[in-house]
Amino acid sequence: MEITLVGTGSPIPIPERGGTSIAVEIADERVLIDCGPNTVYGLMEARIPFGEIETMFFTHHHLDHNASFFHFAFTSWTEGDRESLTVYGPDGTDRLVDALYDVYAEDIEYRKDIYPTDGISNIETELVTEEFSQEMDGWDVDALPVEHSIETYAFRFEEHETGSSFVFSGDTRKIPSLAEFASDADVLVQDCNTAPVDKDRVPDEDDQFVWQRYAEGERDLDQSTLTANHCDATDAGELAQDAGVQTLVLTHIMPYRDLESMRRDAESEFDGDVIVAEDGLTLSP
Repeated sequence: MEITLVGTGSPIPIPERGGTSIAVEIADERVLIDCGPNTVYGLMEARIPFGEIETMFFTHHHLDHNASFFHFAFTSWTEGDRESLTVYGPDGTDRLVDALYDVYAEDIEYRKDIYPTDGISNIETELVTEEFSQEMDGWDVDALPVEHSIETYAFRFEEHETGSSFVFSGDTRKIPSLAEFASDADVLVQDCNTAPVDKDRVPDEDDQFVWQRYAEGERDLDQSTLTANHCDATDAGELAQDAGVQTLVLTHIMPYRDLESMRRDAESEFDGDVIVAEDGLTLSP
């Protein structure tokens, strides 16, 4: 199994981080989890042949997790020669695909004269619920409802031949069921949204656009909303320790955060390896 964090999930657009998107190579199949802003470019940068991705999973339908879906659906079809696509996700996934066909109906018809039609005309959707569990060809996937501002799921992937396992928490506050769900996984990629600002990471306004409200820290943000719907590094470390995973990857990071502080906070609770994610990070459990 190989896991590539195509986009490390900044909920606010910044040049060095794309929206949430994870590519998993499992049992000779490529799978994509979420499709946030910059996904297509991140796949290209990582040299992942996105036309081979015929299975997708959505944790939830917030913009930073699905904004590049239309771009991916078109580009993987027209430029990647994708032949089919099945999209798994919570309520709203079918409407997202229907919107593709509605908004881009004329564009699709135009391109059908240039490219084979199978890759765009046969996108299927499968509803994910709290009972979701499916055996694929050489691997299994299970879902866990987590606690966010809308219906959201964590996913666990297990490869039959190697026994390797990977869990992505989605966006969630700390809940005991997540530690049980991730029990003994090789890798846990965990939402870690809240952290202090590192002033040294704030760029000079003359060189780069700066989100001033995020550069000033949490003072002007609704802290109760953030903490009610996301984890911090201490929460992530506690979850990883309770689960007994080998590697914890911190992701979904706000702009200008103190990454070393995040790492230390997680390591204070977790005995395994802690990685603060960067776009393009690849792991092989």
